[in-house]
Amino acid sequence: MRWYAPASTEATLDTVVMTALGEPWSVDSTQTVYEWLYKEDTTLTGIPKEYVGGIERAGKFWLHPPRYGNYAILELNPFPDILLPARKGQTWEWDVFPWGDDDYSDPAWATWEGIMRVQNRYRTGDPVLLDTPLGKLTCQRVQATGTSKLGTTALESYFHPLYGFVRLNYANINGSRTEMEMLSVDVRPRSESYDRAVKHVFGQTYR
Repeated sequence: MRWYAPASTEATLDTVVMTALGEPWSVDSTQTVYEWLYKEDTTLTGIPKEYVGGIERAGKFWLHPPRYGNYAILELNPFPDILLPARKGQTWEWDVFPWGDDDYSDPAWATWEGIMRVQNRYRTGDPVLLDTPLGKLTCQRVQATGTSKLGTTALESYFHPLYGFVRLNYANINGSRTEMEMLSVDVRPRSESYDRAVKHVFGQTYR
């Protein structure tokens, strides 16, 4: 992860680990649970991990971003989301309602009380060949904006059918930027083969 303060060209670096647990999320059983694991000394005090939900279907892949500590600012941005199979020019939208007060409101970026509406709008672009730590990958580009009473945020995401979202570029509410890039993948299937697991989620097997 690279975080850029407003108008800065120098990044603060950090690493987070995401694990797909392959189980229903206790908060919403229609979603699959993911675990975000943080470095205790950089983002959190006493809460080094959090569990979030994601949607893994043949027609949709969607994920909660990391949202504790310094990453709570991402609650005001569009969440990573894509409709599958992806086609250029697809558009869709949905709203999220983040709590202010002691949840996601912070004087470091924005403050509000109670529930606030963020309108997220998405558009699928052309496939892009990315040079990534995982090699050269053909990814689907999705551009999104999030609009609320506080202003506008943005997310440019790159989705690979095997690895998921391999790059996320956020333009945050306070003018800062957050860039997340997948560095490595460790796949450990449980009761079924890797190919069957991928086919179950995405509708086909990818090589």
